Amino acid sequence: MFWSARLELSKSTEWHSHEVLELVYCTSGAGSVLVGDRPIDLRPNRLVFIAPETRHRFLFEESQSASLKIVCMTSQDQAMYLSPVQVGMLDGLRSSGCAFSDGPAGEPIVRQLVNSIPEGTVVGDRQKVLMAWGIVGLVLASQADICDASATGKPHGRREEKMVRICEWLLNHLPEEINLDDIASTFALSRSLLTRSFRRHTGMSIVEYLNTRRLERAAVLLTSAADESIARAAMDCGFSNLSHFHRCFKSAYGLTPAEFRRNFSER
Repeated sequence: MFWSARLELSKSTEWHSHEVLELVYCTSGAGSVLVGDRPIDLRPNRLVFIAPETRHRFLFEESQSASLKIVCMTSQDQAMYLSPVQVGMLDGLRSSGCAFSDGPAGEPIVRQLVNSIPEGTVVGDRQKVLMAWGIVGLVLASQADICDASATGKPHGRREEKMVRICEWLLNHLPEEINLDDIASTFALSRSLLTRSFRRHTGMSIVEYLNTRRLERAAVLLTSAADESIARAAMDCGFSNLSHFHRCFKSAYGLTPAEFRRNFSER
């Protein structure tokens, strides 16, 4: 199940918890959310992640009110539609109960992404489901401070630290043609150790990881740069074959690049 709503709150709520993960985005106003014994201020452009079954309540003083976008996601659907790295990051919130971000969420493109997440319960229509989850994936991909592997609370060995560096290196070289030999040579690993360790760390092959990150970057380009052509966006993100890019994009987001851009601009 994927459920989203826009709420205007000015009165404090009772304690409550849900079996789903909540993403709370403050569009405007002020207040706070108390997660367990941890108070988090609500301020414009702040994203708050609340883990499943975590008791929390919204608090407002007499003169306060806030406009909030709330998205609820089940763990089953997260596993189906998000990358293994993002699923691991969200699972890692269970130990702390919550996390929040003010960084990239303040950028106009991320505000647009959050506000364009469809409202209501999104089920049945595969195109709308893929579109909704595609946007959520882009929002999560922008949250470097939360999505960092350390947020999961898992200790890093030397090999895990090397996998983190490899992921960073790949992100910095997305437009380039990358092969396993280049990566293995750069990081002094054999091809077999590289592929095994990378899949263990990310849950994906290197090719799957590259395609996912390239598609995310292309989607952001298509929604943030009105004058960026689809062909140029594809090439700038490392897709040399436009037909392949179209197939991958529609498979990931349920829409062609042109439909995705049009759908986003109409919101």
